[in-house]
Amino acid sequence: MRRSLSWTIRAALAACGVVVAVFAIGVNWPEREIRPARNAGVWMIEHVDVVDVARGQLLRDQSIVWSAGTITDAGPASEVKAPAHARRIDGRGRTLMPALWDMHTHLYAFSPLLDMPLYVAYGVTHVRDLQGCPSADDPFIACAGDKQRWSREALAGERVGPVVIESSSFMANGPGMVKRLGDVPDFFDTGTPDQARAFVRHFAGKVDTIKVYDRIPAPAWRALVDEARKAGMPVVGHRPHAVSAIEAARGQRSLEHARFLLHESFDGSDALRAVAGTPAWHEDRRAMVDRHDPRRADAIFAAMRANGTYYVPTHLTRWVDAYADRAEVREDPALRTLHPLLRRQWREDIDETLARDPSPAARQAYVDFHRKGLELTGRAQRAGVRIMVGTDYIAPGLDVHRELEQLVRAGLTPVEALRAATTTPAEYAGLSHRHGRIARGHAADFLLLDRNPLEDIRHTRRIRAVVFNGAVHDRAALDGIQREVESRAGSWTVACKIIWRFLKHPVGY
Repeated sequence: MRRSLSWTIRAALAACGVVVAVFAIGVNWPEREIRPARNAGVWMIEHVDVVDVARGQLLRDQSIVWSAGTITDAGPASEVKAPAHARRIDGRGRTLMPALWDMHTHLYAFSPLLDMPLYVAYGVTHVRDLQGCPSADDPFIACAGDKQRWSREALAGERVGPVVIESSSFMANGPGMVKRLGDVPDFFDTGTPDQARAFVRHFAGKVDTIKVYDRIPAPAWRALVDEARKAGMPVVGHRPHAVSAIEAARGQRSLEHARFLLHESFDGSDALRAVAGTPAWHEDRRAMVDRHDPRRADAIFAAMRANGTYYVPTHLTRWVDAYADRAEVREDPALRTLHPLLRRQWREDIDETLARDPSPAARQAYVDFHRKGLELTGRAQRAGVRIMVGTDYIAPGLDVHRELEQLVRAGLTPVEALRAATTTPAEYAGLSHRHGRIARGHAADFLLLDRNPLEDIRHTRRIRAVVFNGAVHDRAALDGIQREVESRAGSWTVACKIIWRFLKHPVGY
């Protein structure tokens, strides 16, 4: 009996050892490299139609010349001379437009494996990241230094990925964050003005912006905004539940997610704000839709326009809420680029949304809430609010195109939607002199499309080539990037890498 038990224990220990060894191999196994295109030499696209997004015009029969990442000549094909030894691309029957930007993303430590190559594959060359790491040794969320390094490598042609134009702090979300995160300073609770000021001082010089979230109390938010102003740092993120949208527009450079407009523009908005941070706070979508007050919305739009506040509606996030019970969401083909571990977590999130109230009435309220958000975005556009495309969703790159389609559903024209992903983000970043236009002296970042997106916004998906910092990724290269990411999304070695990072810091951010 003892001999049998001893053999069983040794066998179990051996099996555990094999599992640990295999896991360690997976964690350290190098993934196959995705090789970036090179931008050496002089390039030229001839006889192509060019979308002038700023003016809302299609310029017929143009030629574009670039070298070392910069456009050196652009204009009517009859006036642009082909440089000697230029590599030439025939653009006849095709359309050229500026590359796209995603102004609400979240990058993780494993994003270079899965997310970042896909941005380039779908013509997204610049992103704004709104999820900073809580501490420098965080193994899961990418820190600002990581994003800066990835951006340098992308521009140097050493990595396939976008440039991160702005990185935020971890979110200031009020009491409870210290308990959730564990080993962080007490001021991460941002529950008092003193804590909020200490939070800003902690991140000053380390990140570009301070991000706020739903549950930060109003006095703490005001102190945070004041301290950030002293530090020369913009405040971005959610409209806190305890702060009016008009006050938030005065204090924040950007406001994210269309739902804040519904929260703040019905006849119960003041009462809802008064119970922020208590169990009485409740998002009654039916009431917010049925009791909407257009005058309140107009006042918010006026405040945003007067203060130059940028609006990032992220309609895809409400689309998934609205249709969480339907195959178009649950069997979304874009899920194939998610690793099964991440896909499972995503499905748990939407299942939780359904479980709160699966009744037909609740489902219809979600649908109507999404549609009302679209309507308000259309009104914001007509009121002169500066809108930017941001996705905050699951399919890097592709979701920018889907969010453009949401904006057109909201009532924006195709060119207005394109501005939200090109010229307006460049203006936000202070880079209009370099990005958002196809003109001499601007960056060689653009998409060569098979069809004109001014006729149908869905044509932005018809990508023949992506040019990023002068490097040409043709259709075969783009397909290769997508195939490699899909392969990684099913890889056991990538699973080991994700699990290992979670085990090192198993918290719910």
